[in-house]
Parts: sequence; structure tokens; C-alpha cells
Amino acid sequence: MTLNLNVFYAEAEEAGSGVDLLLPATSELVAGIAAFGIVFFFVWKWALPALNTTLEERAASIEGQIEAAEATKAEAEATKAEYAKLVSDANSDVQKIIDEGKAAAEKVKEEIIEQARQDADAIVEKAKSDSEAEKERLSSEISSQVADLSLAISQKVASSMSEKDQQDLIDKFIKDMETSS
Repeated sequence: MTLNLNVFYAEAEEAGSGVDLLLPATSELVAGIAAFGIVFFFVWKWALPALNTTLEERAASIEGQIEAAEATKAEAEATKAEYAKLVSDANSDVQKIIDEGKAAAEKVKEEIIEQARQDADAIVEKAKSDSEAEKERLSSEISSQVADLSLAISQKVASSMSEKDQQDLIDKFIKDMETSS
């Protein structure tokens, strides 16, 4: 077995250096280059344009999707702005309605207060006129009673007095009544 190893080692040294082991034979090198050129030509002529077309279609599709997304985004922003405007308008309308309600309530309040004042004034005025009427009624009733009493007294006194004295007494009594009322 040592002999076989020596033979193998000798053949390996005769074959050449390590670089020769890496390089193929010239005929294999020429055939490999020719095969590479043919494959490169077919790839360059047919596969590469088909691949470029597919990539361009994909790029166009992506750009279309990006443009559609941007359009959708712009539309969403416009809708959002419109919604914000509607909310703002609604808020201002609500505030306007609240203000109108407050103004109407204030007006009704003032009308009620004014009506109450008028009613109170009317009640006071009626009470005054009723008081005056009652006072006049009582005054005339008292006057009537006083006249009746005076007449009764005067009849009693008249029977004991002269006619002139009676007349003087009646005049004096009437003057006293006028000054006291």
C-alpha cells in the first residue's frame, strides 16, 4: 500500500501546479463561453424584455394604487373638512336657537312682570275707589243718622224752644258737620 501511495503522489506532482488544477481545459473553456453567450443572448432578447414589461406593469399598477390612495385621501380630507364645517354650522345654529330662546324667555318674563304691575296697579286703584266709595257711603249714612238724631233731638228740643232758636241751632249744627267732614 505504500507503493500505491508513492505512485499516486508522483503522478500528482507531474500533473502541474495548483493553478492548473483550477483552470479547465481550453476546449471546455471555449464550449462554456459559447454556451454562456447563447444563453445570455436568449435571456437578453426574450426573457429580459418580458421581465421588464412585467416590472413596468407592476410599477404602473403600484403608481395607480398610490394615485388612487392619494385621491381617496384627498376626498376623505375634503369630506372631513365639510363635516367639520357642518358641525361648526350646527353649533352656531344651536347657539343661535339658544340665544333666541333666551331672548324670547326674557321677553315673556318682562311681559308677565308688566302684566303683574298693571294688575297690581288696577287692584290698588280699585281698592282706593272702593275705599272712597265706602267712605262716602259711611259718611252719607252717618250724615243720615245724624240728621235723624238731630231731627229727633230737635223735635224734643223744639217743643221746648222758640222757632228762631230752633233755626239757629240747626244752622250751627250743619256748619259743624261741614267743617268736621
